[in-house]
Amino acid sequence: MTWLGKGTEAILGTLLLVLAIQLSHPLVTANNPVTSEALTLTVYLDGFVLVNHELAVNQTFPSINATLLGEAHEEMLVVDEQNLPLDYALTIGEAVIHSLGASQIKISYFTPDLTSKTGKYWTLNAEVSTNTTVILPEDASIISLNNVPELIESSNAQVSLVMPSGTIEISYISEHGLYQQNQTIETWQLITIAAFPVIASIALALWFQRRKKPPQPKEPQNQVDTAKLFEREKHLRPEEVQVIRFLAEKHGTAFEAELYEKLDLPRTTTWRLLKRLEKMEIVDIRKSRRQNIVSIRKKYVKK
Repeated sequence: MTWLGKGTEAILGTLLLVLAIQLSHPLVTANNPVTSEALTLTVYLDGFVLVNHELAVNQTFPSINATLLGEAHEEMLVVDEQNLPLDYALTIGEAVIHSLGASQIKISYFTPDLTSKTGKYWTLNAEVSTNTTVILPEDASIISLNNVPELIESSNAQVSLVMPSGTIEISYISEHGLYQQNQTIETWQLITIAAFPVIASIALALWFQRRKKPPQPKEPQNQVDTAKLFEREKHLRPEEVQVIRFLAEKHGTAFEAELYEKLDLPRTTTWRLLKRLEKMEIVDIRKSRRQNIVSIRKKYVKK
């Protein structure tokens, strides 16, 4: 009985040791397919952030849940270690990725939701579960940090930091943007001074030309057939109706920024609303430089 008691104690001691190891290393438990992860946030001058999230995973798991940063996710790409695309489904704040057979998953997307601007100052704010590399825009100067970085480097006029897990809050100012803005103002001032005699001559010639020619009728502007649109789409939400009426007032086309101001809604909420209307084939959204242009589809424009 004494030998059995000692053997039982040895087995219990081994089990407790294994349990302690598992508790101290939660990434390798049977319930978690992720064995390691790396996260990089690359911040651009216009406030968009490129998120690169790399996960090492257990190949035997059929799927994993990956947390997404922000609410809007543009140009999202999910691939395995061979850069082959993986199927995924989006839920609130997560991507459910079909990962069976994959040992590594790479997720990348753009989001505008991690940065905000007050005057000339930008702030990056994110909640992360692992040490994160943050690459700031070119010629950015850091104003404040909520935590001490584990590493900070500067290369090619760009600052990169390795921030600990938890809340990241970095305030910075873009010297490149300020220089570019001041340079543009100075350039236009010089151009205006140099070109003033030419502009005055052209304006005078046009004035004489208009006096000789009768006024030409203006080309008719597009008119949105709201009656036809609302007749077909009878289940629109109030905010969707507001967008359509505003576009009708603007002859069918407006910048997305104008809609933000008109609706007074968060940017992500407005973005989802416009995407909904685009999916319903009521509007088209196209990019023009750094702005999006929203237009009523031709089938709802009066001929």
